[in-house]
Amino acid sequence: MSSKNKKGNPTMKDVALYTGFSTATISRVLNDNYPVSAETKKKVLEAFEQLNYEPNLVAKSLRSRKSNLVAIIVADIENPYYMRIAKQIDKYLFSKGYNLITCSTDESLEKEEEIIKMLMSKNIDAIAISPCDSESTDLSELIKQGIPITLIDRKLYKYDHLPYVGTDNFKETYALTEQLILNGHKDIGIITGTLTTSTGIERLEGFKAALEHHNIRFNHNWLYKGEFVEEIAYESMVKKLNKMKDIPSAIVSCNNVMTKGALRVIEKNNLKIPEDISIVTYGALANNNLFEVKITSLEQDILSMGQSIATSLLNQLENYNLPEIEVQDSVIIEGNSVYQLC
Repeated sequence: MSSKNKKGNPTMKDVALYTGFSTATISRVLNDNYPVSAETKKKVLEAFEQLNYEPNLVAKSLRSRKSNLVAIIVADIENPYYMRIAKQIDKYLFSKGYNLITCSTDESLEKEEEIIKMLMSKNIDAIAISPCDSESTDLSELIKQGIPITLIDRKLYKYDHLPYVGTDNFKETYALTEQLILNGHKDIGIITGTLTTSTGIERLEGFKAALEHHNIRFNHNWLYKGEFVEEIAYESMVKKLNKMKDIPSAIVSCNNVMTKGALRVIEKNNLKIPEDISIVTYGALANNNLFEVKITSLEQDILSMGQSIATSLLNQLENYNLPEIEVQDSVIIEGNSVYQLC
């Protein structure tokens, strides 16, 4: 018999004809779900190799309810933070026999819902997600189906039992704000993220707490709502700076994407960093070291984050006990974007 089916790829029936065994026996060897003799198994495996037989993985996944697919749902795929985390997760999961699907919600609840439906239709094995909204994101169907879930850096208040890997957003933003205060700054503004996410709320609270601790008044006029989006941060700052004569001496940006918008506004208004305005950012800026002005930034351990998220998902898939919350350490990398006033 020819080693290939003339009509296309060899089928299970071709393997059965080649070996003389029934298709049921071939299926048992393929799925390893029923005892067969060592000699029979050897002959079937040799036939697979001789015929270049590749089982229909989709059909197999429907029978076994396992696809070997894991998904990561991020808020913004253009954010280097999420891209680097996805790369680490993919690297780790691939070594364990899983393939990663990466999806971006673009901070849209509607898109998030559609992505979840799509992934469930693909029989996804597990999902890591940075949810759009800490109150409204709905994971009830995933939970009902018993699909393992790990939250990335954003909490969900009604699903507080779900495993979480992230940073201490309050503490880290507090420390970042103190970088400005300890250099003599008192007129400090903030570019906030989405305030319906735990990340956005906790970073704003950390900023306010640092001001309060040092007896500095919080000026609402210097709060720029950026929604974790570059263009929104840009427009928010442009509108306020055009209306106001007084500007802050320094700004805390609550993520690296919004910082790009802030830097465009600063350049548009012919302001110099740090002489006219100082700035610090939560999250690493791409190619920061290549520029004359290096922005002081709080940087997360992406390698550790990615491995922890992947490990969390694998532990759930293998029914191991695991900690529900894992908080990663971050470090402030000082640049030359903060003017020393004292």
